[in-house]
Amino acid sequence: MGKLSKISFLFGFISLLSMAITRYLLGDWVPFCWLALGMAVFFFGFGIYKDREFFKEFFTMKTTKEGMSMGVLILLMVAVLAIVNYLGIKHYKSWDFSTSKANSLSEQSIQLVKSLDSELKVFFFYKKGVEGNEENRRQFRELINKYQDVSGKVKLQFVEVNENPDLAKDYGVDKGSGVVFLNYKDRRNRIEKIDEQEFTSAIVKVTREKTKTLYFTVGHGEKDLNDSKEGLGLGSLKLMLENNRYVVKELSLTQTPQIPDDADVILIAGPIRDFQDSELLVLENHLKAGKTLFMAIESQNTARLEKLTEKIGVRFANNYIFNVVDTVMGRGVNQGPAIGSVFSSTNKITRSFARTDVTQFRMPQALIKIDAPAGITVDELVKTAPTAMAFDSMQIRGDAPEATYTLVDEVTGRWPGTDEKSEEFRAIIVGDVDFMTNQMLYQNLNRDLVLNSIAALAKEENLISITPKETMTTPLMMTETKFAVFLFAFIIPLPILLLGTSIGLWLKRRNA
Repeated sequence: MGKLSKISFLFGFISLLSMAITRYLLGDWVPFCWLALGMAVFFFGFGIYKDREFFKEFFTMKTTKEGMSMGVLILLMVAVLAIVNYLGIKHYKSWDFSTSKANSLSEQSIQLVKSLDSELKVFFFYKKGVEGNEENRRQFRELINKYQDVSGKVKLQFVEVNENPDLAKDYGVDKGSGVVFLNYKDRRNRIEKIDEQEFTSAIVKVTREKTKTLYFTVGHGEKDLNDSKEGLGLGSLKLMLENNRYVVKELSLTQTPQIPDDADVILIAGPIRDFQDSELLVLENHLKAGKTLFMAIESQNTARLEKLTEKIGVRFANNYIFNVVDTVMGRGVNQGPAIGSVFSSTNKITRSFARTDVTQFRMPQALIKIDAPAGITVDELVKTAPTAMAFDSMQIRGDAPEATYTLVDEVTGRWPGTDEKSEEFRAIIVGDVDFMTNQMLYQNLNRDLVLNSIAALAKEENLISITPKETMTTPLMMTETKFAVFLFAFIIPLPILLLGTSIGLWLKRRNA
C-alpha cells in the first residue's frame, strides 16, 4: 500500500473519530457530523482508488477468499443470534415462583388490560441530568413490559421535557423527576409512584367511562367515613375507593328520605341506632327498583335491619363467632380475629380466592339462610372452617359445638310481588363491619373482598379479582436437629469433597 493511501486512510479514521466524539459530547446530531462523515467517505474512497491494484490483488488471494468465507459465516451466525434474541424479546414466557406472585401481574391487572379496546398511551416525562431518572426509567420499563406482554395496546413513550416542551406543557409537566401520565380516549390520569397497584388503579380511572357514586348512610352511629387516625374509622376505605375513581358521599335518610338518582351503591357500615320504619321503606323501595345495597352489621346490634333482610332470606344470628385453635395446652378458643377461609367457588366475587387465602373479621355474627321467596337466590360467599364456635355473649364456654358459620351472603333476584319484567336487585350482607376499618382493611384478603363486592354491586365485573400482591419474605425455620443434619451432611462434607477432588486431579496430572 502506498504512502499516500495510508495518509488518506489515517485522515478517514480521524474524521470518523471526530464525528463520534462530537455526537457524544453534544448529545445530538449537528451539521458538523455530516461534514465529518462526508470527509471520512472521501478519504476512504480516495485511498481505495489510489491503491486499487493492491486491493484487487489482495481480494483475489486464496487466503483472503477463505478468510472472507469465514467472515461471512461469522456474520451469518451473528445475524441468526440477533434474530433469535429479537424474537425472544418480543415473544417470551416467564414463570413466577415467588410465594406472593410479586413478579407477575395480578388477575385484576390482566383483566383490565385485556379489556382495552383502544390504545393506552403511557408518557414518562423526565429531564436529562436529574439524579435517579435512569433508575426510575429502568424500573418503569420493567413494569410496563409486564402489561405489554398481555396486550399490544399499551404504548410507552419516554418524553424528555426540554426536547418536547409542547407535549410537556400540554400535560402540565414542569419537573423531571419522573412523572407518568396515562391517556386513554383523551381521558388522562397522573401517577408518580412506580408500582403495579398505582398503575392498575390509574388504568381503572381512565378506562371507566362513567364515574360511579357510592353513598354511605349516616345518622345511626355508623363508622366515621372521615376518620383516618382511629383504628375503627373508615378513612382508609374512603381513600382506597376514591383512588379507584369512585365518588364517595354521605346520605342521611332522615334529612333526604329518598335515594339520590346518581347512587350506584348504597352502603350501611355498622349502625348502632335503629333505622326508622320510613327509612326501611326507602331501602325496600330501592331494592324493589332493582338497585344495590351493601350492609355490614355489628354483632348484637342489627339496628332493626333484620326487618329488611328476613324478607329476602337472611337472618342475623346475633352471636359471636370465634375460631378453635390447637395450642401446647390443647385445643382452645382464639379470641382474636375470626377467620373466613371457605369461599364460594362459583361467585365472581370470591372465585379467584385461593384455598390458602383467608379474610379476617373481628367478633362477627353468623348469617342464617332461611327460606327465601321465589325468585331470590342467597349465595354464601364466605364461611368459617368447621372448627369455629358461636357464643351468645363474650363469655366463652367449653361446651359449644364446633361448626361452619356463614359470615358473608350475596342475595340476588326480584323483590317479592314485583313484576317479572322488573330489574333484579343485588345485596351483600356481612356479619361484621370491623373487617373494613382502618386497622383491618389491609389484612389478608379483606381489601379484595370489599373492592370485589363494590365492583359487583356497581356492575363492574371486569374489575373483580385479587389486587396486586406485595412482596413477602419467606422465613427459614430450623430446629437444632435439622441444623445439625444440614451442617454435617452438607456444609462440612461438600468443601472437603471438592478439595479432595482437586488435589486428586492435581496429583494425577503431575504424575502423568
